[in-house]
Amino acid sequence: MTTVETRTRDRGATERRILAEATRLFAADGYGQVGMRAVAAAAGVNVALVHRYFGSKLGLFDAVLSADGNEPPDLAAIPLAELPRRLAEYATSPGRDPGSPVLQALNRSGVVPEVRDLLRERWKRALLVPLSRRLSGPHAQTRAALCAMVIMGVGTGRMVLGEDAPAPADLTDRLTDVFRACIECPEQARGTDG
Repeated sequence: MTTVETRTRDRGATERRILAEATRLFAADGYGQVGMRAVAAAAGVNVALVHRYFGSKLGLFDAVLSADGNEPPDLAAIPLAELPRRLAEYATSPGRDPGSPVLQALNRSGVVPEVRDLLRERWKRALLVPLSRRLSGPHAQTRAALCAMVIMGVGTGRMVLGEDAPAPADLTDRLTDVFRACIECPEQARGTDG
């Protein structure tokens, strides 16, 4: 094995270790309470390496969110008729379980302005803009925002209600109807051409 192959494999393992420790710390203490030095110490690396790999604490937090693999579905690839069901499945997916360390990190960190800005940009890029482009008729952006709010609300509701929350399987059919109502153009539903 060459030195380049070893370094590449080691870098990947080191990045995963840093991300795992950052996820654990952000979930336990929140973005505002976790420093880059604490992440580096927990991962057993020099803080300069964390900066080199992720740039900043916000870059590290963004990488934690991306490493979770729980991004919304590719909305451009889904037929419009299937969007309500796919959004319902995403809202109740295992990666959106309230016990997920990434969701715990989000819950403990979302009040920090720079994190809120990051989340807003991620939601715009992954859900709001692609979905509003898919919707015809007036108020497409508002209808897309309603879908995003339902997804966020489902996660928060599951966290607050805990064991009293409906099981994801019980929610999916009902949420499909909710997303259908959010996506549907009210003027088209009433049969008017307003």
